[in-house]
Amino acid sequence: MSKKILRWFGDRRNEKILEMTYKHLELTTQAVKELHEMVQKVGETPAVKKKLYEDISKLEMKADQIRRGMVTQLSERDVYPDERDDLMELVRAVDWIADWAREAGRILVIVPFEKMPEEFRKSVENMCRENYNCVKVLAKCIRELPNDPRKALELADQVELFEENLDDLYAVTRKHMVEIENVEISRGAMILVNAFIDAIETVADWCENTADVVRAIAVRQIK
Repeated sequence: MSKKILRWFGDRRNEKILEMTYKHLELTTQAVKELHEMVQKVGETPAVKKKLYEDISKLEMKADQIRRGMVTQLSERDVYPDERDDLMELVRAVDWIADWAREAGRILVIVPFEKMPEEFRKSVENMCRENYNCVKVLAKCIRELPNDPRKALELADQVELFEENLDDLYAVTRKHMVEIENVEISRGAMILVNAFIDAIETVADWCENTADVVRAIAVRQIK
């Protein structure tokens, strides 16, 4: 990571790319929020599930467009290569969060999740709620990076705590899953349900990975 990245953030000439960075983060946060909503409304009609998934998909695709636009903007500006790499590593890490939220939604729209026991469904909902809480703190963490690196470090630690909480919820969810009996869904659907909870857990993993990127930048700036 480059020490220059914080000075880059303070350069008014780069406001457009900063706006793109924050918009990308906003879209990602919204995608994780809508995944939580999708789980909450899983008992609705297939059309409702499909619409919620399409909303998540659109958010992820818009985030991808912004990331590609940033690549173009950075290639056209006089930016040190290490600074460019720092920004792209940060945005790409955030992008993985949106990618995995979309993947979870893609699976959820095709499995009969509403047939799973209520205890299991509630456990999954708790995972999605914790993911949303995690990504909201991550958004604050990234926004603090150019203003107060020490505060960004504190928020990065909070992101890690949320990720650890999510791991605990993930363990509880898997325990509920192995205890399930007499559920009228196919073996293939059960495999996909397992992939679904894995995708939710991976969202939190990428929140933590992104916080590590922020932490590396912030620590070098403080030094």
